Amino acid sequence: MPIYLYLSSIYYNGERMNPYDIMKASQIACCLEVSSFKPGNVHRNREYDDIKYHHFLSSGIAFGNVVYEACQDNKDIGKYIKLAVIESKKWSPTNANLGIIMLHIPIAMSSGKIEEFNESKLKKEITNITKNTTVNDAIAVYEAIEIAMPNINPPKEGPDAQKNDAKQELIEKNLTLYDVFKISSSWDSISKEWTEGFNISFKGYNLLNEYYNEYNNINLAITKTFLNILSNHPDTLIARKKDLDTSKMVSEMAKNILDNGFKKEDIVEFDKFLSKDGNKLNPGTTADLVASSLMIFLLNRISTNDTVLW
Repeated sequence: MPIYLYLSSIYYNGERMNPYDIMKASQIACCLEVSSFKPGNVHRNREYDDIKYHHFLSSGIAFGNVVYEACQDNKDIGKYIKLAVIESKKWSPTNANLGIIMLHIPIAMSSGKIEEFNESKLKKEITNITKNTTVNDAIAVYEAIEIAMPNINPPKEGPDAQKNDAKQELIEKNLTLYDVFKISSSWDSISKEWTEGFNISFKGYNLLNEYYNEYNNINLAITKTFLNILSNHPDTLIARKKDLDTSKMVSEMAKNILDNGFKKEDIVEFDKFLSKDGNKLNPGTTADLVASSLMIFLLNRISTNDTVLW
């Protein structure tokens, strides 16, 4: 029997989704997300001095082996987030995808526990996995942040990952990873995803389905999903780097583009406004949420189609 048929007989026997498919869904989601036109972000026709298009491609592919391992486990989520960051850092010198890793690892572990794609079952498993974390998971993620070295501001409350005593504070206060994300959920959308069942990611998944059916073009579907999410959820990276009012202004601009018919010239002008030197308004958290939406979208399509995209 050919090896690919043998593997299929193992993983498609009614026990769980194929780990290789889960891994590829993560990798392809990363590549599609950065390759599509998302105003203010790096894409195939734009990069910045400190972070390049190929950084996102290489780092998104690099942690695929960790996704493969994680989806066959149901514990130690912090360990897998840390391992994914280590693999990403080996292949990219910049913090290209810490947020994506934070979202993709729970999706992967949850997908590995269901027989076939089902939105409600996947959402339930994600909620179970994110709520049942440990102090050790929190410590591992803080170590991952140290490795990734993201440009983060001190938290409004809770242990500061950039301080030496942060891990000791986690232990003394018995703070699990879920507890930490709960603390930061009021000012960080990725933390909020963790504590509210990945609501935005599943919304994005449904938007991708709608727009892909409408345009039969994955790049247009991604751009419109990005603008929709941004219009409804002010980007928390912009809010942290600038302020909440600026983030809300950017969301209103995205809403106006959609209300005005989703015209190419409006999107291009929006991109120029966000990326000009005086602004540098990067809706990076929204891009991470699109990447998680894409992973769910691809997991659904590999379960229901012979060919995922056409």
